Amino acid sequence: MNKLICIIGTLLLLSGCGTTYHVVPEVIHLPSTDCTIAGILEYEGNHDYLPRTIREGGDRGSMPVIRYAYHVGYGKDSIPEIFPLFNPLSLVGFPVGSDSLVIVGALDIVKAGETLKQYSATCVIDKNRSLFYEGDTFSELRKKGLFMVRENIETQMISDREFLSQLLQ
Repeated sequence: MNKLICIIGTLLLLSGCGTTYHVVPEVIHLPSTDCTIAGILEYEGNHDYLPRTIREGGDRGSMPVIRYAYHVGYGKDSIPEIFPLFNPLSLVGFPVGSDSLVIVGALDIVKAGETLKQYSATCVIDKNRSLFYEGDTFSELRKKGLFMVRENIETQMISDREFLSQLLQ
């Protein structure tokens, strides 16, 4: 009987913990292939977050312009910090609050002022907090989300590699 109580107590304690990630559009992960597009890169930020399927080209005259940008939105619940102290369920691990992030990345391929192709991905991250679990910081969640957006856009571009090679000729 004591083992059953311990197991149920542990499950209740951990029930409010965790972080969920959801990236749209949902794409089937393809094996990595050598698919890179060269162009005039317009991006300000950490190059670690750039899709690895694009690179700065050499001949600037005939190259398309590749624009990449991302935006991050932060959300925090509005539950007062004192409320969990009066809620007995918070002592057994029920969530005392949640944080969320929304990361949107967009890549545009433009040639002669005309947008040839657009790619975008959105990552929604929800983190529940309990008295016993704080989880990753916003900075850590942001970094993971930016990598997930990058990989999603890369996968979209890899699945379009034939179209992109014809488009850019």
